Amino acid sequence: MTVLVCTRDRPVELDRCLASVRCQDFDDFEVLVVDSASLGAEARDIAQRWGARYIREPLPGVSRARNRGVGASQAPLIAMIDDEAVADPSWLTQLLREFADPQVMAVAGRIKAFEPSTDEERICAVLGGADGGLERQVLDRSCPQWFERACFGGVGCGANLAFRREAFAVWPGFCESLGAGARIVGGEEHYAFFGVVERGYSVVYSPTAVVSHPVPTSMQALQQRHLRYLSASVGYIALLFAQQPLYRRKVATYLVEALRGTPRTWRSGGAAPRVRLAPRWKSALAVLSGLRSFLLDRLDRSAPPLKPGGARPAVSPAASSNADPHEPVDRRRSDVATIKGA
Repeated sequence: MTVLVCTRDRPVELDRCLASVRCQDFDDFEVLVVDSASLGAEARDIAQRWGARYIREPLPGVSRARNRGVGASQAPLIAMIDDEAVADPSWLTQLLREFADPQVMAVAGRIKAFEPSTDEERICAVLGGADGGLERQVLDRSCPQWFERACFGGVGCGANLAFRREAFAVWPGFCESLGAGARIVGGEEHYAFFGVVERGYSVVYSPTAVVSHPVPTSMQALQQRHLRYLSASVGYIALLFAQQPLYRRKVATYLVEALRGTPRTWRSGGAAPRVRLAPRWKSALAVLSGLRSFLLDRLDRSAPPLKPGGARPAVSPAASSNADPHEPVDRRRSDVATIKGA
């Protein structure tokens, strides 16, 4: 097994994360740190101190970094943890148990908030946490509302994940338009779950594979994160609508229900308390920001790369029409061949 940690300029958090990974009760694994366009060398030094393999990815984006890490790993199972998170000692053991079923291609574990120390932090943990609860779930195409649950938060979040390496032979990997460091700063794990389930496999939520993760410690910080997530959600929904034409009716229905305030009882951890975290005008600006991010991403993906000197190379209509703008841009044919031959 490989434990993949993607990081960028968080030395204290990375050190704490790697310390928890090295305390696992499971010992047959390597640790791989992918440094996503950090400004200094601290991540490399910390990785070396904890005996982790270090790779520098010069371009930002957590999805790009994860795809890079998968391409560099030879392990049949790849666990992914947020560099801000702290893993319980049995984290890897509990993730591994879920892969006894060969249909399971991905597992999402439980994400607990760090123990709050003030009343304000307790409120933030309730309103801004990502705890999926104590009920184990298996999601596949036979489940009611599988599309909504996969795409919109019904089966865990990105700070605590594991995938079979085989998945990357039948699925193109994390969409590099999504996630921290990309134009649209979220939704990458949900789009990944959709890709796995849509291809006929299962995703499991395991409440016993636990990591702890910080949450905002003030209402101001919670509001800022809420607006950032709202913007990302709008960009993600726009991308999903554009990229998945077979499911546009479901996306539109979900969006209408969201505008009506329909409770999402299927959401991992249950429906969140309905509290207005920001003024309407700020929320409206976040929505516009999300649409802008989507449009800018489409322009980025449709434009051919710049030649040295600033001129763009000509692109034939055939090459342009056959390209998938959301195929991970740094994946190589050799990477895919290696995975298929593993």
